[in-house]
Amino acid sequence: MQVVYSPKLAIFDLDGTISINPDFYRAVYSGTLNETVSACHGEEGLQVLARCRTQYQGKGELALLALNIPFSEWAQRLINAPLDKVAPDRILVQKFHRLECRKVVYTGSPVVMAERILQRIGFGSKDFDQVIGWQEPEFFPIKWTGSPVVFQGILTAYGCRAHEAWAIGDQWETDLRPAKVLGSTTMMIRPKEKGRVGNPNWRYDTPHDFLDDIHNLVQKAR
Repeated sequence: MQVVYSPKLAIFDLDGTISINPDFYRAVYSGTLNETVSACHGEEGLQVLARCRTQYQGKGELALLALNIPFSEWAQRLINAPLDKVAPDRILVQKFHRLECRKVVYTGSPVVMAERILQRIGFGSKDFDQVIGWQEPEFFPIKWTGSPVVFQGILTAYGCRAHEAWAIGDQWETDLRPAKVLGSTTMMIRPKEKGRVGNPNWRYDTPHDFLDDIHNLVQKAR
């Protein structure tokens, strides 16, 4: 497949891709998920949560499905969570500004939460064309389905063909595989110590590495 160095559209995941802060995700995402499951199902629910984390590569959120807990129960806690552990990153924002294409964030987090995190990092309201995430009245984030249909909808909305777009994320099944099936170029942001998963076109340890490499490639192409 031909790799496009200057796409018309870049579709970014947020958590673990643009925002990488293990302490924040342990304290806020894992912490509020524990609170939600415990409030709805007590100790028995926490046991199900622990099994989901063990059996599904840390994806404790699947316990919500197993226990029939509406995502909205967790979402409200996420939306109200403090963001003091999210560090501003002015340099990252500046590097994003060098990307000469339309940019969309597609996340499984609540839209309000995603916008707060982006603002905390230092992004402005015009730095991304759209932030797509969970909103009422969805029962669960549509991103959890890993459906190529959603990616196709994003491409269509921006008048872009699959081979003219990039997908950037840290999760193969939901961030990258659906886009690659359509023919988009995929970049995985995932530290080497977490192991190699999936079959993306390119791999990077951090968003800084990705943005620096792309900038250098574009400069050489010119």
